[in-house]
Amino acid sequence: MTDKALTQETDGTLERFRDLQTGIVTDAFLRLGLSGWMDAVLPLVPGSRIVARARTLAWGPVRRAGRLEASMYSLMSRLSPGEVMVMGAGGTHDNLMGDNMATFAHRSGLAGIVTDSRTRDRSGMRALGLPVFSRGAAVKPPTEVEMREADVAITCGGAQVRPGDIIVADDDGVLVVPADQADDVLYQIEDLAEVEEAMGKAIKGGASVGEIEKIAARKKVLRP
Repeated sequence: MTDKALTQETDGTLERFRDLQTGIVTDAFLRLGLSGWMDAVLPLVPGSRIVARARTLAWGPVRRAGRLEASMYSLMSRLSPGEVMVMGAGGTHDNLMGDNMATFAHRSGLAGIVTDSRTRDRSGMRALGLPVFSRGAAVKPPTEVEMREADVAITCGGAQVRPGDIIVADDDGVLVVPADQADDVLYQIEDLAEVEEAMGKAIKGGASVGEIEKIAARKKVLRP
């Protein structure tokens, strides 16, 4: 991974995503025709949340030639505090990490880890408090995949992730906001937030079905 990490302390775009839920980001995706949903990658601990710039690690089928000659610890040490490591597991159903790696990531100040593999030592990771999103538990280590490349475009949970993309993850799942579309997404969300507020007031205030449907229809209309 490159040592030229993004400086998140001054990342104003990232900060605007800080309190947004994946649901309203999804609504913006639908308006813009974007796709970036991970399939079945969920939090280890309910209530976990990640909003951070992605750094990526690609795993692939073992061939023992041209593989990435680095340890997970070495790779994580090159990330900046506040970044999230996103690992594309190369299709394995086994675990790629446990509580020692999570502890190192936590010590390094990472925002969390997202992987479409499974994980082990989950009770230890729960106690640690580092947000970890994965596809569940497995004690079997991976024997059919190896680390291939770092800081490249990867596939994780069926979504494409590029270094610098914004990861928004919560109880409902993980979204990947393309770095070059982040401002467009935020622009749509400003309008969608007003629509959601109007919808809530209409429902609580006893509005008719027709009135509610009229407001709901606005969610699909692209803000000019």
